[in-house]
Amino acid sequence: MPLPDSAVDTVLVGTAYHWFDREPAHAEIARVLRPGGTFAPIWNIRDGSVDWVTELGRIAHFGDKSTSQVFGERPDFGPAFDAVEKREFTHRTTLTPDEVLGMVRTRSYWLTASTDDQRRVERELTALLNTHPALAGRDTIELPYRTLVLRARRH
Repeated sequence: MPLPDSAVDTVLVGTAYHWFDREPAHAEIARVLRPGGTFAPIWNIRDGSVDWVTELGRIAHFGDKSTSQVFGERPDFGPAFDAVEKREFTHRTTLTPDEVLGMVRTRSYWLTASTDDQRRVERELTALLNTHPALAGRDTIELPYRTLVLRARRH
């Protein structure tokens, strides 16, 4: 990072953290953090414990495994950091059915799918929105999320 040593109090990283080459990334993050500074990767994931959200993920091919890869049993940011703390928060976002379709159309699976696959996803998603008891006939939908946070302080 184009920052001097010990230049910042906090480094926050969103979901893209799963793309990091962790060992060199953690060393670089430690370099720019002041002693006692905090490093915190954060994820927002749809709450798959809700049946229709699970079905949404199946239809749209969300299949994101990055959270389990990074969160594991004992996350570790390397020797420059204290033990990693884990926290989870829940929240909801309100979307119209059209916005749910729009969200699906931004995902990599959709963008790289054949026209036939895109049409199939739209058909199945429209059926879910029109027939599932928690969704049918609603002008807006409460999409539940889990926010997962890791946090550790630099020595």
